[in-house]
Amino acid sequence: MSNRTKQRRSGGLTLLLYQRTLHPELFRILASERVSRRAYEADIWLVEGGHVISLIAGKNTLTEVIVTKSEPMTDRGLLLSTPCRGEKYHEDTYGNIRYMISTQEEQLTQTLYDATKHEIASYAAKRELMTAETPGKQDAGGSLSVLDIERRSHELLVQSFHLFDENQMVIKTQAIIEVMKSA
Repeated sequence: MSNRTKQRRSGGLTLLLYQRTLHPELFRILASERVSRRAYEADIWLVEGGHVISLIAGKNTLTEVIVTKSEPMTDRGLLLSTPCRGEKYHEDTYGNIRYMISTQEEQLTQTLYDATKHEIASYAAKRELMTAETPGKQDAGGSLSVLDIERRSHELLVQSFHLFDENQMVIKTQAIIEVMKSA
């Protein structure tokens, strides 16, 4: 049992929420996209071990970082830091940006993990989603990250799947970042 607990801790992700943008040099960016709408601009990055979404709406900025590092990259502008363990939900409003996220972590058997990874990879290829796969190395297992992004006029919906071969961990997130219209 203790071995499973150790494996679990090593593969978990952390949700960091900032009220500012973060410099790209802090990350190893594997894929990126820029979204520009009348109400907002967003940078979306698939990074090694997670993803980063920065949304700017008027004078307000919100950056969601989901990475394997448990320590914040910086404390400046940090609003929230929480592990993505089990099932979690967070909702709050920052200026004119309403943010909602749910996270779900599952550790699967090898057979179920392999089937899930194949299914998610096939779904991503079929829908041409943002995908990054890191092959396993001697010191670390491989991983697969997929972002399903829905770009609306006043909101950004992002569903992520992060799979880690080393401990058969699947972490799913669903975020809605909404720019509230002026009353």
